[in-house]
Amino acid sequence: MVAKWLLCLNTLVGCGLAAPLGANAQTPGTPRPDSLAGRPAGLSSQLVLRLDHATRALFAGRDYGVRQSITTPSLTYNHRSGAYAGVSGSFYSQEVPAYTLTDFSLGYGNMLGSRLLYNVSYDHYVYNQSGPAVLGNTAGLLLSYDVGPVSLGSSYALLFGGGRTGHRLAPSLSGYHAWKHLGFIDKLFVLPSLSATIGTQNTSYQVFPAKVVEVSKTKKPKKGATPASQPVTEETTNFGLMSWNLALPVKVRVGHVTFGATYNYVLPIKLPHEDEAAGFSNKSYFSFSLSYSLYGH
Repeated sequence: MVAKWLLCLNTLVGCGLAAPLGANAQTPGTPRPDSLAGRPAGLSSQLVLRLDHATRALFAGRDYGVRQSITTPSLTYNHRSGAYAGVSGSFYSQEVPAYTLTDFSLGYGNMLGSRLLYNVSYDHYVYNQSGPAVLGNTAGLLLSYDVGPVSLGSSYALLFGGGRTGHRLAPSLSGYHAWKHLGFIDKLFVLPSLSATIGTQNTSYQVFPAKVVEVSKTKKPKKGATPASQPVTEETTNFGLMSWNLALPVKVRVGHVTFGATYNYVLPIKLPHEDEAAGFSNKSYFSFSLSYSLYGH
C-alpha cells in the first residue's frame, strides 16, 4: 500500500482497513520555522539551491504502514521586496516511480512593525501519477511574533482541488540563538521549536443499508444472484489536534553554503474514525538540509 499523507483522506472499505483515497491524496507539509519563505523585505535578493532529506516521511506522525524516506531538491528566488517564487520536487524511497510530485510556489513576506512577520503564499502541485489530483492547491498565511530570542507563531493553510477542501493550522513556539565567527564558521545557530498540527480529516465509508443487511441474515442468496442493493458511501469530516511536534535544528553557514541537521520527535493523536493502520506510535527521525545561496542587489 502506497501511503499518502499531509491531509488525512482515507477510504475505509468493508474490512475496515485504511487505504489512501485516490492516487494523489498527498500534499506537502507546513513551512519549516527556518524557511526562507518567511524572510522579510529589505534583505538582498538571492537565488537559493537547496537539498532536503528526511529519514521518515510522515503526516502528523502517521506513516500509513509504509516506512520510507523523502528527498526534496528545490530552487527559490527571493527578491529584496519580500516576494519569492520557487519550485521543488519530492522523491519517496518506496514509491514507484520515486519522483512523486512537483511544487510550484509564490509568496510575499514582510514585517508589520519591528516584531511581527507575515507571509502569504500559494502552492500548486503537479503529481507524477495517474488518477485525478486531490487537494492540488494550497493558499497559506504565516504569522510570527518575536519577543527577544523567542517567537510565537502560527500558519494556516486552505487546501483545495479535486472537488475537496481541507484546513490545516499549525501553532508553534520557537527559539533562536546564534554564534558568529567561530573559526572558519561564519555563523552557527539553533532554532528549537514545539508545534502542533491541527487539521481536517475526511473519511469515506462503504456501508449496506440496514434493510439489506437484515434480509441477508434471514435469506441465503442464490449462487450467481445479483445483490439486491449496492453499498452506500458515507463520509464524515473531523477537525482536531492530530499531533505534537518537537524539532531541534542546528545550522552552520560557511560563505554561501548552509548545512542543517534536525532531530524530530512526533506524538500523533488519533481522531475519531481513524483506523489503527495509520500508525499512532510516537516516532523520531532526523532530517538534513544543504543549501547554496547566490546574492544579488
